[in-house]
Amino acid sequence: MKKLFFTLLLATTPVLFFAQEEKPKETAKECDLPNDFKEPIKNNRLKKFVAIDNGVEEKDVIIIRAQNGLGSGIYTACVKGKTIKYQKMGTVFMRESNNPFSGK
Repeated sequence: MKKLFFTLLLATTPVLFFAQEEKPKETAKECDLPNDFKEPIKNNRLKKFVAIDNGVEEKDVIIIRAQNGLGSGIYTACVKGKTIKYQKMGTVFMRESNNPFSGK
C-alpha cells in the first residue's frame, strides 16, 4: 500500500506544477512603440519579404526585435499593429509557425 501511494504521489506531482496554462501574449502592447523608437537592425531584405508576405508596403513594417546567429536568426516585426515572428535559415526567411518539412 505504501508503494502504491508513493508511486501515485510521484506520478501526479509533476502534473500539478508543469500543466499550467500559458497566458496569450498581448500583441497590441508590443506594437505601441514610442516616437523615438529605432529598429535594432537595418535589414531591407527582411522588410521586403515581410511586406510581400502580408500584402503591405515596406514602410508599414517595423522590426522590433532581432536575434541574429551564424546563418540563422529570429525576428519580430510589427505590421500594421500586428506582431508577427519570422525566422531565418541560411538566406531564407519564413514565418516562425511554418514548417517547411511538413510535406503539405
